[in-house]
Amino acid sequence: METSYILSDHGMVLSYEEGKIIQKPLKNILDFEDLVIIKNVGFGSYSIQIKNEEIFSFNSHLTHHNKAVDDHFIKFEYLDNKVVFFKINDNYLSSFPDSSMNTLPEAITWERFRILSEQELKRIIYLSQNSLLIDEKLYSFSSASTEVMNFGDMRIEFNDLFSDINKNITEFTFFIDNFPFFAKIINPLFVYVIFGNGDILSQFKMSIKSLVDVGKYKGDVLIVTDHEEEVQELCKDYNLRNVIIIQATATATDRLDFVGIRVRMLASDIVKSYSPIFYIDADVLIVKDINPTLVKSSKFEKISAQLEDYLYFNNKIKHNISVGSTLFNECPFEINDVNGFNGGVLFVPSGEKFQDIFKIAYIMMVKYTHRNGRESIPFYEQSILNYILYKSNNFSPEPVSSITELSCEEVKKDAVFIHYFPAGGERTTHMKNDIKELGLC
Repeated sequence: METSYILSDHGMVLSYEEGKIIQKPLKNILDFEDLVIIKNVGFGSYSIQIKNEEIFSFNSHLTHHNKAVDDHFIKFEYLDNKVVFFKINDNYLSSFPDSSMNTLPEAITWERFRILSEQELKRIIYLSQNSLLIDEKLYSFSSASTEVMNFGDMRIEFNDLFSDINKNITEFTFFIDNFPFFAKIINPLFVYVIFGNGDILSQFKMSIKSLVDVGKYKGDVLIVTDHEEEVQELCKDYNLRNVIIIQATATATDRLDFVGIRVRMLASDIVKSYSPIFYIDADVLIVKDINPTLVKSSKFEKISAQLEDYLYFNNKIKHNISVGSTLFNECPFEINDVNGFNGGVLFVPSGEKFQDIFKIAYIMMVKYTHRNGRESIPFYEQSILNYILYKSNNFSPEPVSSITELSCEEVKKDAVFIHYFPAGGERTTHMKNDIKELGLC
């Protein structure tokens, strides 16, 4: 038996705090160091220990945790393969609704516990901290027991969650009565890449402020930057769930590094558990509550960005170097004369599902620039992504094209993002003016 964790019939995990065993809610578990574990001693005997002190055990009265030699081994009474009673001497371990623990002479309901592997525990913690989209309705975690997790009126059995069919991180299938239901995990991530000098930090400051204050976003943000201290300072006052900052001062030295790093990030395991993902440039403002977009976008199955559709320009992928014509003309494929897209707002439905396509894009970028030079691809990763996503049929203009506006155009009522790159050197000034209109000064 591998190291196992203990879930009470109140849907909480046994933990050690201030000299006693308690039950910790799933949402409150940040690490496993103080969690109680079950160790198989051998011959049907088990010992209760703390994760970070696996040499010593709890005594049989569970009053202290540093017993050098167990005074009594625990016995399991199996109710099924994973649900048990713990028998200690002649009593049974019992959990109470107030999070306390005790032992009682009889085993009824509160004496039921579920044994969880580390992988299973990580899975249910992840689910408890995110929302589920089922039949276009959003559900939040409400409670659990040794048998089920409850998301509102959706009762999801552990046997379904841990079924071999459910191999994906960000979606799963479960049954209620005789009917299957399909759940998507809503665990959003916004990604920024902040490199170089000039106005980039000023633009990022306005962008992140609009994301939180106007967009009402409280999820995770991933920032790759060579300005770690400044970015930390800008983010510290926002009520974001998690800010992941990757410092890249010594690892990014030229333009290809600065812009190509986002492809590598989207190909990494860092983003694998997120859905949906939005990459946005620093010169993008959010002008509407983002949360309905996070839900609505979940019905889209392809990567999306804003189509380039500018007057007086040929915006076609076959003809415009900014959207991949250099690569297309060198190795063409069958496609209509479609417009290319701008990568300043990039929607990825699932980090897990599209990890491989970003790995392919990264490998192509390295191979091509190694042979032809690091400046050989006009518009760098934007050209690569246009070529790869169109060729693999993984691109759709929606949802991003309908909700993204350029700063040089009249803002449509459905706009969520405004991208300021057409303003060139004046983009910071334009952003400041719009920030004032949004009342964010």
